[in-house]
Amino acid sequence: MKKQTDKHRKKIIYKINDMMFLNSRNIMISRSSKKLDDKMLELFKILIEIEHAYRLKLSLTMKIHSKFTSNLLQLDSKNSLNEQRNESSDSIVIDDEDE
Repeated sequence: MKKQTDKHRKKIIYKINDMMFLNSRNIMISRSSKKLDDKMLELFKILIEIEHAYRLKLSLTMKIHSKFTSNLLQLDSKNSLNEQRNESSDSIVIDDEDE
């Protein structure tokens, strides 16, 4: 059965101490409309990895379990783009003309 489940599961590996956004899909929030609610909750830090899931450091006001699968997490964009820097290039030259 695990073999069949793993066919559709994509392995996403995050590092401990990464800052993650948490998807609000399965979390009940006291907002009048789920449609108008935020899709991603605030940033949380990864504490440990547990098989295909991660334990997050949640705020004390959240009364939910702190273990979430990787498909409910999204990496903070500041973390993913640290190594990517746009090189400032000179003007583009096409057919010996500047643009």
